[in-house]
Amino acid sequence: MPENKGGLVMSRTIKGFITAIMATGSLLTSTAAAAQSDNHVYAGLGWTVKHGWMPSAIIGVRSVDVDGVGDVSGVDLSLSYHFTDGFDKLLLKGVRGEIDWQAELGGGYNFLEQSLLLTGGVQGRLVNFSMDATLDGNIDGGLALNSIDKYDWKP
Repeated sequence: MPENKGGLVMSRTIKGFITAIMATGSLLTSTAAAAQSDNHVYAGLGWTVKHGWMPSAIIGVRSVDVDGVGDVSGVDLSLSYHFTDGFDKLLLKGVRGEIDWQAELGGGYNFLEQSLLLTGGVQGRLVNFSMDATLDGNIDGGLALNSIDKYDWKP
């Protein structure tokens, strides 16, 4: 990142990043009029390649709509806390898929590496697989067990 004076470059980068995430979230949450809302708080434990066997505690909130054919779209906001290193990641992701699995794409901030990051993954019933890449070029894969199960759906 180029040298900046007074945080101008970083400020524009952060504003652009937040705008892109919000635009992605609004595109992913547009659904048919017959959609059923499903909003809930969840918790989990996550492991990453970099941290090995020591997990992070994860808490999040997920707001999705399930349409008339069982398609799911919405947003997910989560915060993780690594048991030995402290706060880990704050993530905002767009969610799209079906009632028993969803693809996720978004971004956030890695507190341990002090860097913005991009994230992608797949949420299944009670399990999440993810891949994160910081803007510094560091890549990390992860697995999480959480309380997100199959969504209720009534056609």
